[in-house]
Amino acid sequence: MGLIGTLTHASFDIMLIAVCLAGIRRSTGLTLRIGYFENKNYRSVLGFIVGAGENIFDVAAAFMAGYPSIFRRQDPRISHNSDENPNR
Repeated sequence: MGLIGTLTHASFDIMLIAVCLAGIRRSTGLTLRIGYFENKNYRSVLGFIVGAGENIFDVAAAFMAGYPSIFRRQDPRISHNSDENPNR
């Protein structure tokens, strides 16, 4: 795999982790403490990546909300075994 492929793969992996961090923050309230890192450049890059993950998470949630026949809202404390499919 060439340099472009490696950079693309690494970028995709970083964004996937950022979206996971956004989901964890939304569901539990736990978030990455960016101020923990002393280097100003690291804080800037991490802030950008986490912000991009939040935006991607919002777009994915809005997309899913546009298809209520496929996706439904459910309280996360309710067991997922209660999902009923009348077509089965």
